[in-house]
Amino acid sequence: MQVNTTYEPYSHEPEYIEANRALLDTLPIDGVKRVLDLACGTGLLSNQLFQIKPDITVNGVDLSKESLDIGRKEFTEKGMLVDSQQELDKAAAENRSAIMMVEGSAMELTFPDDTFQLAMMGNAIHLMPDKDQFLQGVYRVLAPGGHFTFNSVFFAGTYEEGTEPFWTDWLREAVNVLNEKNAARVAAGEQPIPRQRGKSGHAFDKGWLTPEGWKETLEQNGFTVERVYKRSVPISQRGLELVGAYGGLAEVLMSGYPVEIASECLQEAAGRAFKNAGIKEIERYWLEVTAVKPE
Repeated sequence: MQVNTTYEPYSHEPEYIEANRALLDTLPIDGVKRVLDLACGTGLLSNQLFQIKPDITVNGVDLSKESLDIGRKEFTEKGMLVDSQQELDKAAAENRSAIMMVEGSAMELTFPDDTFQLAMMGNAIHLMPDKDQFLQGVYRVLAPGGHFTFNSVFFAGTYEEGTEPFWTDWLREAVNVLNEKNAARVAAGEQPIPRQRGKSGHAFDKGWLTPEGWKETLEQNGFTVERVYKRSVPISQRGLELVGAYGGLAEVLMSGYPVEIASECLQEAAGRAFKNAGIKEIERYWLEVTAVKPE
């Protein structure tokens, strides 16, 4: 079975799109002209923000060339993509919609101080290896009075009370799928799937913070936190299958096994978990935080 181990497929699901649009609808965007989209991917947040406020320009930054190429193609078709900062500055001066998307790390921002009125990050802040360094970089490039907003489903408190047995069963079923694969291999005279013990994942080995922990961390780095909110968002069986296939999550939940195998197991286990529970969707919290750089 061929599994797409990127997060991209789930980012196109209606539930994911709606959760991100809900965050943008809470933002104070009067006076916003220059926007920084961190870990922008294909530009989902930027696309939605352009619908709310067309007269902005966006600098998008992401490590994935594949995701950026998808976004660049879409924005090119809309006549909004520019290839240089000079072109982007010209569009800003003329109050035209425009976006430039470059390959780079959100941990190493090269923009001048006080450049943006808004910085945003969609479901990726948990990937930052040094939270303080990251936040200091965002703080530097924000203009006084500028806002930083993010959401994340990977935080301490993401599971709604009473739903824990479902998530436990999902992982149990993933192990069952793995055991079935191993049994089939042994029956065919092959070696079991190898496991490298002691190997930890890259996506979630940085420590998930509580909402209170994020508020404290932001304040320690100079921000004033204006909003902390846990939004209940349903995830369908299809959605969980796509999330389970995500290699960054598979690395952690089934640590040490080949990513492709772990992704297959988690993806297949999603359907079993939903069937066992007799449900079609399950709620999970998304954390939303908005902070401001004091004037």
